[in-house]
Amino acid sequence: MRISLLFISIPVLLLNYSCHRNAGEENTPQPGAESSMTDEVGKITISREQFESMNMKVGDPTAIMFSDAVTVNGYIEASPSGSAKISTLISGRVRQINFSSGDIVRSGQTLFTLESHEIILLQQSYAEAFQRLKLLKSDYERLQVLWDEKIAAQKDYLKAESEYKSMHAEVEGLKARLIMIHIDPSVIEQGNIVPYLSVKSPISGTITRQQLVLGQYVVPHETAMEVVNEDKLRLRLELFEKSIPDLVIGQQVEFSPPDRPESNYTAILSHIGKSVSYETRTVECYAKIVEEDKTAFVNNMYVESSIITCEREALAIPEQALIREPDRDFILILTEETGDQLTFQKIPVRTGATRQGHTEILDENIPSILIEGVYSLGSGE
Repeated sequence: MRISLLFISIPVLLLNYSCHRNAGEENTPQPGAESSMTDEVGKITISREQFESMNMKVGDPTAIMFSDAVTVNGYIEASPSGSAKISTLISGRVRQINFSSGDIVRSGQTLFTLESHEIILLQQSYAEAFQRLKLLKSDYERLQVLWDEKIAAQKDYLKAESEYKSMHAEVEGLKARLIMIHIDPSVIEQGNIVPYLSVKSPISGTITRQQLVLGQYVVPHETAMEVVNEDKLRLRLELFEKSIPDLVIGQQVEFSPPDRPESNYTAILSHIGKSVSYETRTVECYAKIVEEDKTAFVNNMYVESSIITCEREALAIPEQALIREPDRDFILILTEETGDQLTFQKIPVRTGATRQGHTEILDENIPSILIEGVYSLGSGE
């Protein structure tokens, strides 16, 4: 009884030669390989029963998408507008702490409060300057009227104008300092003093660092908290300078955490650096993460990344269909089917890139390849 084998005929595809094939992945053919093929091959004959019992399968090369990639080190980090280091502009003792590391905050929320004599003195200075400004303004406006009527002396008018404008500048400076530390000047103008100041978050995000305790004395410009907005996380890539010519804005980047290689994420190359680091001889590039859910990432997290520099379609066979030898690769093709016997020939084949379990076949018009069960026969001649 004859067993019908399914042979799928696929037309020869024109490869996109704009993608440069890695020369290290291609086995260079020996001169005259096609004419001497029959001389080099060995014939292997098996029965149909053996073919079926060993779950063998015959097929043709299929069209597979291959991609050339540059492997780089990657780091998850927040963009400049997605990260904030919280510090104070005035000294004080920590009075209240509203959030801890891992908490989610909104822009404008009070993170902690400070109290100190310096805060009180600043408000007193503003209140005194504001009241003096009102008096000087009244004198200045009165002398201005008299000067216009040629009644007041010019010296008195100019002195009043100078004092008023000088005090106005002082009041505006104190007001700006109060606004910077989130104290409303209008409250002080009404005669009220705020006993403490509130330190607010400039962005929405998650607290990633909190080093405060109650009663701690905080000095200006010392980082007290850090906030990171997960929605603005991006991928920072460090590439050696030789890889830069292969990069184009918009190329796809695939990355995954080292401990979870099965978790594949995607980003799009958005920025290509123009400066080489003297220490590492690398160029910093950035990619925008396209996944909407970024909760799996943390700031400064290391990831293994690959930039897809080119994609092309090529004919390929499963990697398991190849018989690998030190200087050449071979395949088994079905050449004869007689009665209850199947005959295979071992022939050399030129191969290219290997991606996701498939290897590119550079030779054309090779049908009827043994694609499963090869290693059951690979040692035969």
